[in-house]
Amino acid sequence: MPTVHSYSVSSVPFYDARQQQYTKILCVNSAKVVGPLADRLKTVRPPRLSGLNQGATPCIHVLTSFSGGYMTPDDLPELFAFLATNGYTVDLGLTKLAAKHQSNGGGTYANANANANALVCLISYTV
Repeated sequence: MPTVHSYSVSSVPFYDARQQQYTKILCVNSAKVVGPLADRLKTVRPPRLSGLNQGATPCIHVLTSFSGGYMTPDDLPELFAFLATNGYTVDLGLTKLAAKHQSNGGGTYANANANANALVCLISYTV
């Protein structure tokens, strides 16, 4: 009997120390990704976004691009092509529903807080 593994892909604010600027990167909600996407995943501990937060930040699971850097929202065409080519399913219906209710108790993806994690899509892989 096939097993379906589901994940969320989000755009997350990240401080790039090399370029000394904030950017958004694409992350998956689990370090235990099944299938070819696992080879494109890197677990990192990001720097704190603000000096106000104390203590260690939790690790995030970043998608890497073919160029070797972290994927950003600009790399979404590359990500979707990779997912389609490698047997992943993007659930558009659930993605729209989740994005609609993600921020401000029912706001839309377009008006989500720019500093918050923003849902990009929900994906699944069947083994």
